[in-house]
Amino acid sequence: MKFINLLLKGMAVGVSNVIPGVSAGTFLVLLGIYDELLEAVGNFLTNKSRRKDYFLFLLPLVIGAAGAILASANLITFLLQRYAASTQFFFIGLILGGIPTVLRMHDDMRPSMPKVVAFVLGLGLVVLLALGERRGIRGHFPAGTTSLWAGAPPGQSPWAGGLGPEALLALSFFAVVGFFAGGAMVTPGVSGAYIFLLAGTYGPIMKALASLTQPPVHWGVIVAVAIGAGVGILVCSRLINMALKRQPAVTFYAILGLICGSLVGLWPAELDVSVSSLAGIPTLVSGVAIAHLLGKLAGDRSP
Repeated sequence: MKFINLLLKGMAVGVSNVIPGVSAGTFLVLLGIYDELLEAVGNFLTNKSRRKDYFLFLLPLVIGAAGAILASANLITFLLQRYAASTQFFFIGLILGGIPTVLRMHDDMRPSMPKVVAFVLGLGLVVLLALGERRGIRGHFPAGTTSLWAGAPPGQSPWAGGLGPEALLALSFFAVVGFFAGGAMVTPGVSGAYIFLLAGTYGPIMKALASLTQPPVHWGVIVAVAIGAGVGILVCSRLINMALKRQPAVTFYAILGLICGSLVGLWPAELDVSVSSLAGIPTLVSGVAIAHLLGKLAGDRSP
């Protein structure tokens, strides 16, 4: 039963990873497994005595997340294209409904100057990222490397032609973007998909993920991003885990700021008063209700 429970939670986290503006870290908080995941990832390589426990905890999460990413890459793109406002309001509701859960994650959450400063810094970071994406401030992947994500002909290895300087540059770029996106994935309020958007790589990466179910597979992008994201998750998890152990209340206030800031990025850029936009109200209420239920199921947690 525990395996199935973690598998389902991993699926929820996986879906959040492919949606710009939705933070996987926020979902981890709402699901009540954030601090446990940081402990497992951050100490997996160093704590040999608990490595088996960490593995049994992480395995269903990884399987669920990977499966959900593959299954939802095309679906989420469709929903955001056809029902953008309603979909975004649903995730806004999830975040609003999850704020009380964060406030209950430590015994001493009374405001103080260090906590308020941490909240403002977290809020400001995500707002700047969101405004940057809205204004189209983004990088561009190196040109002339289409073959790396276009897939190889049937029966031919994608590495058959070797790797020239441009190909290596492109792979390095995708790996670096993956590193920062991986760090964002375990940081509540910060969306890994946002990092892809800001770097101008969201389209190629989503296309590469979709190719896993619709060959030929775009192995170049997938491998480079996976390696970078894996390292980013390990590094960032350890840093946040250390912060939670040394200054838990201040860290949770920073997390709360990150989560609140993500509302700016999720708010529909073009919203008019119409039947289609008003349809977002029920989805927002549904999101709040689901987040409230998740918070109750997770229980009051503290690191």
